[in-house]
Amino acid sequence: MAKKRIHQIAKELDLASADILHQAKELGIEVKTASSGLTEEEEELVKLALAPVEEEKVSVEEEKVSVEEEKVSVEEVEQNDNESQEEIVELQEEEAVVEDIQIFEVSKNSSPQTLSSIIDIDATQIVGDLMGLGIMKAIDSPLEDSEIEKLFEKYNLIPDLIDEVTISREDIIELKNFEDEQDNLNLRAPIITVMGHVDHGKTSLLDYIRNEKVADGEAGGITQHVGAYKVDSGETGITFIDTPGHEAFTQMRARGANVTDIVVLVVAADDGVMPQTIEAINHSKAANVPIVVAINKCDLPEANPSMIKAELTKYEVISEDLGGDTPVVEVSAIKGDGIDDLLETLSLVAEIEELKANYNAEASGYIVESRMEVGRGNVATVIVTRGTLKQGDFLYAGQAFCRVKSMFDHNNKTQKSVQPGSPIDIIGWDESPTAGDQFVAVKNQKEAKSKAEENKNKLKEHDNSSFSVESRVSDMMKLLQEGELNTVNLILKADTNGSVEAIRDGVNKLATDEVNIQVVHAAVGGIVLSDVDLAGATDSMIIGFNVRPDSQSRNMAQSKGIDVRTYNIIYELLDDISEAVLGQMTIKTEEAVIGMVDVKTTFRAPKVGVVAGSIVSEGKVELDAKARLLRDGIVIYEGTIVSLRRFKDNVEVVNEGLECGIGLSDYKDIKEGDTIEILAEVEV
Repeated sequence: MAKKRIHQIAKELDLASADILHQAKELGIEVKTASSGLTEEEEELVKLALAPVEEEKVSVEEEKVSVEEEKVSVEEVEQNDNESQEEIVELQEEEAVVEDIQIFEVSKNSSPQTLSSIIDIDATQIVGDLMGLGIMKAIDSPLEDSEIEKLFEKYNLIPDLIDEVTISREDIIELKNFEDEQDNLNLRAPIITVMGHVDHGKTSLLDYIRNEKVADGEAGGITQHVGAYKVDSGETGITFIDTPGHEAFTQMRARGANVTDIVVLVVAADDGVMPQTIEAINHSKAANVPIVVAINKCDLPEANPSMIKAELTKYEVISEDLGGDTPVVEVSAIKGDGIDDLLETLSLVAEIEELKANYNAEASGYIVESRMEVGRGNVATVIVTRGTLKQGDFLYAGQAFCRVKSMFDHNNKTQKSVQPGSPIDIIGWDESPTAGDQFVAVKNQKEAKSKAEENKNKLKEHDNSSFSVESRVSDMMKLLQEGELNTVNLILKADTNGSVEAIRDGVNKLATDEVNIQVVHAAVGGIVLSDVDLAGATDSMIIGFNVRPDSQSRNMAQSKGIDVRTYNIIYELLDDISEAVLGQMTIKTEEAVIGMVDVKTTFRAPKVGVVAGSIVSEGKVELDAKARLLRDGIVIYEGTIVSLRRFKDNVEVVNEGLECGIGLSDYKDIKEGDTIEILAEVEV
């Protein structure tokens, strides 16, 4: 049976908590403090007992008359007065004790980290005090109501537990809304987000439209990052956003839906509606975005478009030929069948939506993705939704600001200005902006920097596990020194901001009642010495996604016995961590580094193309071995060594300390300072 706390009842009756507490004790109800709870029956009893007291308030004169009329003896009056006085004193003392107890509004399922900021007690002390109460919790683990009450009772505090209110980044950093006169609006390119289940052919569809083979360069043929591209079609062109297909990227897909005008839902004709198909439908409906269904792989013998249309009706996506309002186009991304029909359909839907923007206003839009690139620094892919973005403009987005040094389209061509509805890569950010943040152009760098600092301070004030991992590092180190925790500690490094976020979100969902997952540190970039030092101090496993450690970092990790695992496919990463949580990490075959090569110069050679003039710094190099090209620790190429020479001679092997020339299969962009890893498969 649900109970209501005494201090809540007191608030409703406009009485002191001490009054309620005293009356409850008088009635024989077992209560200790104002945080104690009463059942509905007990609450009614207390209210009934208090009611006459309020109704029978009379003046001193009436009391005297009443006393005379009832012929109460002086002795009886004095005795009653004395008893009343003692009772009042006792009540006042109890009330004083209760009033000394502070009441804090606390969200249910709050973590020690969250409580620390509320009651101003160090998070590590809270965790230690919980241990003293027999409650084993990590610094960012949610607490049950009873656990919070026990903790607050220890501190002589009262928690006023409320339903958790999730504060999103959008709640803290308010979106800037613009209102433009109708006369200032002109047609713009529609922004199309491509969604659907993994391996249903989303990227292959875009490949055909753009005549670019992007899928071939993606690990496992699965899109790992969000990309934005514009194609020539119709009056304004069409902008496409390609979103990752794995469920770990749900947040990124949701953001895509929120910045898009139309969703293309890709469903494989030979597979049907799958979990991520349903997710995409839900995201689209939540964003109130029209859906166009592309049934892909219709060239296959087992294709059954009619079955797909029937399945979609279960989710209120009803095709036009079945009496609904959802356009459905049957396509083949491999052969190109139906692609023209799809583009025409998208142009028609865009026309109906009357998508317009003010071309002459200050530019604004949204960050689609951000990353660190060698030679370019922080790069952000953005979608311009209003105004014309120009080179030299000053921008802010969340906690980052920028003077637009240069802009590149998806073909890596420099652009001086960008109109609404178009995607572009921007160089010039002081730090990587967060995917999903709005960017806004302002008058000068001072204003841009000021706005970014203002947002940064807002985020610090509302700091929680969603926004800051780094702030918990020192607390975690203290915690580890105080005692063992049943926790898997991770340091996450990835090649883009979006990947970091998605992986962190994915691993947090893998925690169990028995094992907590603590992300000690997460950032963009290669695995470096400071990561290894932190891993050693916090007993962490280092996880790299599309990044690798340099030789110095790898050697130090090996000497310290630190587990460094690297991946290029996200679901393999999550599967391994899940196994680690369950204590079932199995022996498997993995690509091990058998050699390291430092590129000293480059030159061209007949038949081979670009050759890397190199020295073998570790291990050996073998002809036909798998190779991985790194630039500042970030993987930019994986392939095979097709040419290996010592001076003028072709050789099979080059050992440590020797110079050699290396040619890579189908890759020419080798630069001085690059590192080449030589790989071989081993059991781990």
